[in-house]
Amino acid sequence: MRNIYLITLILILFFCTGFSDPVADISVSYQSGVDKLEEVFKASLLLNKNDIMFTKVPRGLIVSINEKYFFNTNQTRIKESALPVIDTIIDLLQGLSNYCVIEDHTEEMSFNNKNWELSLVRSANIAEYMITKGKISAERIFFLGYGQYMPFRDNVAPRKGMNNRIDFVILEYESKR
Repeated sequence: MRNIYLITLILILFFCTGFSDPVADISVSYQSGVDKLEEVFKASLLLNKNDIMFTKVPRGLIVSINEKYFFNTNQTRIKESALPVIDTIIDLLQGLSNYCVIEDHTEEMSFNNKNWELSLVRSANIAEYMITKGKISAERIFFLGYGQYMPFRDNVAPRKGMNNRIDFVILEYESKR
């Protein structure tokens, strides 16, 4: 009797698991609006091409800018010379409804050897500036600090120094807190 239950269970599992269904397409693509975002940001952010990079990903557009534009070594205070770059990003975001995630990546060993904390404070300072000076709703701005934990690999960004970068991720979907 036990064998009959086991055989019945196996047959049910075999016929109900969808072996006849075609394999689903799980390809990853980015939203069509990302191309337009890239055009707008490329036309407005006129930095040295070795210090800025645009990456289209499923979550939106990543604008990666060399961290040296924003901060001095081991410092969390935004450089005065960086404000026009941030102001340009603010102006662009004010004309969009997209959310923005500010991600800091740094390999500097500082801040009492806690570069993750340095990274977090730096991204928070940029977010605070964008909210207070740029009058962008705090609901639309997120900040993260990765420290040395999410470096580019040579096959992604062979540019020297881009492991120390600020990523402005312009999301192409709605995000809620």
